[in-house]
Amino acid sequence: MKMRTIRVFMGMGRQNLLQVLQKKGEHISASCGGIGVCKKCRVRFLRDAPEPTLTEKAVFTEKEVEEGWRLACETEIFGEVEIAIPDGPDEDSMVVESGFFTEGINSKRKAKTDSVVCNFGESVMAVDIGTTTIAASLVDPFSKNILKTVTGVNHQRAFGADVISRIHASNEGKGRALQRSILGDLTGLAGKLGVSFENTPCIISANTTMEHLLEGLSCKTLGVSPYKPVDVSLHTFKNMTLLPGISTFVGADIVSGIIACNMDCREQYSLLVDLGTNGEMVLGNREKMFVTSTAAGPAFEGGNISCGMAGIPGAICSVSLTENNRKIQTIGDEKPIGICGTGVLETVYELVKENYADETGLFGDNYFESGVLLAPGVVFTQKDIREVQLAKGAIRAGIEILMKEAEITPDEIERVYLAGGFGQKIAVDKAVGIGMIPKAFSGKIIAAGNSSLAGAVNFAFHPEMRERWEKVIGSSTEIPLALHPKFHDLYLKYMNFTEIKE
Repeated sequence: MKMRTIRVFMGMGRQNLLQVLQKKGEHISASCGGIGVCKKCRVRFLRDAPEPTLTEKAVFTEKEVEEGWRLACETEIFGEVEIAIPDGPDEDSMVVESGFFTEGINSKRKAKTDSVVCNFGESVMAVDIGTTTIAASLVDPFSKNILKTVTGVNHQRAFGADVISRIHASNEGKGRALQRSILGDLTGLAGKLGVSFENTPCIISANTTMEHLLEGLSCKTLGVSPYKPVDVSLHTFKNMTLLPGISTFVGADIVSGIIACNMDCREQYSLLVDLGTNGEMVLGNREKMFVTSTAAGPAFEGGNISCGMAGIPGAICSVSLTENNRKIQTIGDEKPIGICGTGVLETVYELVKENYADETGLFGDNYFESGVLLAPGVVFTQKDIREVQLAKGAIRAGIEILMKEAEITPDEIERVYLAGGFGQKIAVDKAVGIGMIPKAFSGKIIAAGNSSLAGAVNFAFHPEMRERWEKVIGSSTEIPLALHPKFHDLYLKYMNFTEIKE
């Protein structure tokens, strides 16, 4: 195991070692945001290891405790410490989705400048800031050409895998660190594109939390009722034009997806499901839009999964199980080191199909304690199945409620767009099999790719299209799932895996 050694001075106060490392810019894994749940912020004290906590005793073997292994989020000591941090998987090699469905990209009209957006020079950066990843395209708004596209990791992951963790971190005084992190990432991507970030006009499409963190806005109202954002309008910040969103939970990335897929131009209903770190859904046509979001969690991007990881080389991305054979595929055909979102979904489908777990998601006695070994060092546990059940139950319940609100049946939905990298690579038959997507949608599903980036590119080509963004926002009705009278029952219903057993 490769490790890097550093020295850290911890002063008096209430900061733990993880917080100190974050301030130093060390990208240590902490997908739960440092609340002691993910157990991934592992470090080894090279001398004077503190007494282990009960959590650490449960995570590490007795030998590992004696060797000085501890969790950074559990460690509060005073003075200089010398520690070794496992290098772990190289998240900067993550495979990030940058391609997108192009039906909504219209390159026939001549772009013109607008007083609200930055004055376009020869090139513009169109950027999608996701909770996990970032994609940026350098575009020429006059020739309507995409010159180059680059991708990278959102290193705010060190503060937590999901938006709730980031909101909490911001409210705990880490807002500036979060802002520095994303600005650093954008600067790095601009360098890969061969331009200066500060001197290049940028079109930003992102969820509401990511836009707040980018601008350094307060997140205090994002995480508590009535969940009011500071600003989700179309506006500028420094050299950036931030595209508008609908609410705290349905941001500019979703509005961009609606327009990129031309949902707002059709008489027939379409459904957009963004299966990223958050779960947002839109059902609508040219007259009206019904939008919602779910507390799906980051399970489908490897978050909160015991051996979960981002989509990097070596991550298990496909799984097939039979009674006598286990077949896995990894990204890049590398040696398996963990499991990413598509592998997570396929594993659950296969485990239930082959009766390792029943339709309620409960493992049999042979695997309840130990889990199922997919590859050396890669185990899928009972807790992992529960994480998937929570995510897929929320997504399916959300889809059902949107149809109820629109008063339509699945047959009346003409197209179903799956957005995001996960949606691009998902095994649709297995997503339908576990009940996350209705069977009636089979044959209607289109992988939309990075529809958020597509929207940003579209706006760079046609800034006069701001009226289209405004119309979508004005015609949208947000459905708060947690308050919907049908949500709880539907959520519980679709947590089970009855479809696989039918």
